[in-house]
Amino acid sequence: MAAVCFLCGCGSVFDKEYVVVSDYVPPAQDNVSREDKITVRDLNELKAALLGLVSSGEDDGAIQFDAAYQGDTAADMASACWQVRTQDALCAYCVDNISYELSKIVNHYEAEISIHYSPAALNAADIRQMQYSTGIEDIIRSAMEAGNRRLVILITRSFYSGEEMESLVGRVYRSYPASAPAEPKASVNMFSGSGRQRLYEILLDYGMTGEELEARRAELLALEPFRDADTEMLDPAHRALLAADYLVDNCVYAADSQGHSAYAALVGQEADSEGMALAYVELCRRLEVPCQIVYGQKNRENHSWNIIELDEKSYHVDLTACQAQGMPGGFLLRDEEAWVSYRWDTAAYPVCDGPLHYQALLAQPEGTPEAGAEETAEPSEEILNGS
Repeated sequence: MAAVCFLCGCGSVFDKEYVVVSDYVPPAQDNVSREDKITVRDLNELKAALLGLVSSGEDDGAIQFDAAYQGDTAADMASACWQVRTQDALCAYCVDNISYELSKIVNHYEAEISIHYSPAALNAADIRQMQYSTGIEDIIRSAMEAGNRRLVILITRSFYSGEEMESLVGRVYRSYPASAPAEPKASVNMFSGSGRQRLYEILLDYGMTGEELEARRAELLALEPFRDADTEMLDPAHRALLAADYLVDNCVYAADSQGHSAYAALVGQEADSEGMALAYVELCRRLEVPCQIVYGQKNRENHSWNIIELDEKSYHVDLTACQAQGMPGGFLLRDEEAWVSYRWDTAAYPVCDGPLHYQALLAQPEGTPEAGAEETAEPSEEILNGS
């Protein structure tokens, strides 16, 4: 009895086929057992078996073709290797080549598979796999908090382009400014599979060594700006005011500063408008006040500030104005008040038309509801003067 062996790799589907005829030698009992072999009945099951080996990070494996296999065994083997390498995002990312030896044994074929991975690719076991993109923000945030410089995510059904994934990394950082001491520069390599399957290799450059990254993030986490404040007794508006007061008192605004991060504002205590706004996002996050950073212009110069939400109403907060003009100049501003000096993409941010204003907030006892604040008694002259 003889075995017919087809020796080829994935890329050889259109190349000349080589046939070697040799005597068949049964495998030793301690070699590949029948239970270790994957039995396939058609081309789809064959492709699934190859993908299963790659997903598990296997370097080799054995595939057994059912005696009633539907298809041309040799042609399907070559086609399956070609298809998984070109139509599956995971294989396109991490597999350099799949080679195999196909043998006929009595009434069926068996294939010994060897998978050669790209040395630059992440191990398949370390790749995050998701059915949908829901929750991807948490994965990116966790990667930044861990100081990871490479994150690979495989999503079965995703609508993110590579550029959109890069933008998402930035949005995650701006929502959680303490996740890294500086916004990482993200570059994304995207690999596409069939349908909406996408694999994203996200490379993160923090602009500093791993030791610096870990030390600075530890400084951020160790900061306790509200340690002596009974924040649980404060309503959201007074918590937002507490965070603003802290930054006005503990950070110097410098328009030409290189401090563009929450780290610069909170630890270095000097920052530009972006750094102060990111620090305010972080402090409000700790105090459970919804807050986001706004990128726009003030007096025709690029400028950053915040929008906070209180009792389902939104307000502008510019800490640089609070520091220069006193709290009334930049805290709890409505759109029409801010539009005098500021410009922003109004379609990208919520409308700010809440009823609160700073003077009424001072006259209102801490811990009381915000609604109806405009109906409180007229503020005293001392309050109006911001003292």
